[in-house]
Amino acid sequence: MVGGSLAGLSAANWLCATGWEVDVLERACEPLVDRGAGIVLHPATSRFLTAQEGLALDAFSVAVDHLRYLGPDGSVVTERESRFRFAAYGALYRSLRRSLERRGGRYVHGARVTAVRTAGRTAHVALADGTGTSGQLLVGADGVHSTVRRLILPDVEPELGGYVAWRGVLDEDELPAHALRPLERAITYTILDHAHILTYPIQAADGRMRRNWVWYRNLTAPGELEELLRDRDGERHELSVAAGAVRQQLVAALAAEADRELPPPLATLVGRTATPFVQAMVDVTPPHLVVGRVCLLGDAGFVARPHAAAGTAKAAEEAWLLAQALSDPAVELEEALAGWERGALDLGSALVARSRRAGERAQREGSWNVGEPPPFGLRSTGDSEY
Repeated sequence: MVGGSLAGLSAANWLCATGWEVDVLERACEPLVDRGAGIVLHPATSRFLTAQEGLALDAFSVAVDHLRYLGPDGSVVTERESRFRFAAYGALYRSLRRSLERRGGRYVHGARVTAVRTAGRTAHVALADGTGTSGQLLVGADGVHSTVRRLILPDVEPELGGYVAWRGVLDEDELPAHALRPLERAITYTILDHAHILTYPIQAADGRMRRNWVWYRNLTAPGELEELLRDRDGERHELSVAAGAVRQQLVAALAAEADRELPPPLATLVGRTATPFVQAMVDVTPPHLVVGRVCLLGDAGFVARPHAAAGTAKAAEEAWLLAQALSDPAVELEEALAGWERGALDLGSALVARSRRAGERAQREGSWNVGEPPPFGLRSTGDSEY
């Protein structure tokens, strides 16, 4: 398994549960608990932790009661009941990693892959330190910047969507009561002029409630993306700049724009977030997910814009389906992979198309209506609710 984030951990756990011996090779040298922010939970994402580990949903996620839309003055324009649940990245990562350790899976930090190949019935991996490893199957689950994808499908490149997502997290106790009140126990949207913002609660490891927010903003000037993706040390990143690395002048400009453009509660939320981060919106649509005994899973394969809030769910579903496909010893591995690939190609291409359409409606057409349900769902809108 190449990649030790949520996609890799999901696949490793499901494969371990069906009898496979799994090594997880993660290029980062430290645990990934600080990566990402909030995640819209989906039954596919929680399936392993609830069915295999016996965890209650409340152990790693929080629920909301309402979907709200705020108007320009911060008042509630529409409100309806909601059955969405939300998780912090760290809560899912810790739970899945503990499970992997209990099941005997091996997790290796600092393992940077430089080459992969299939020889006969064996997949081989070469690492930057000069070592390597091999096995019956190599699963590339190393994210949107996937090294494995680049090595086996070098012509597949991300397609830019023309806008970015600014994201951040703030402790709820850092918000004044008048700003927190319209947001409590809710996922909250505001529709702007060819832009939109949403926020929902997540829970920190120590039990503190936090506010995750995502503000989608169009790129309007030549060279704007290049400036956004240049960090405080002057390094140009490919698709995102992490929290804490965004240049301070960009953080200050974002806060000023929030004051001008957002309802007061959301302007306060964005303005008080000290370390927001930025991501370019992209689509990735590979023609294949299997090459020899190497397969791609999660964002190493298809990458969908976040509007359907199903990237983590797609990875978890692919992981479960892969384990199911490989669980019958009477079926040859190549045949099992071919069957899995057909389903995963259909799932990924449909999700990319649906997420792209949602983004175009909000950011280009201005046809996302106040009060309508968000397009959250893995296979169809609405299947993320519990």
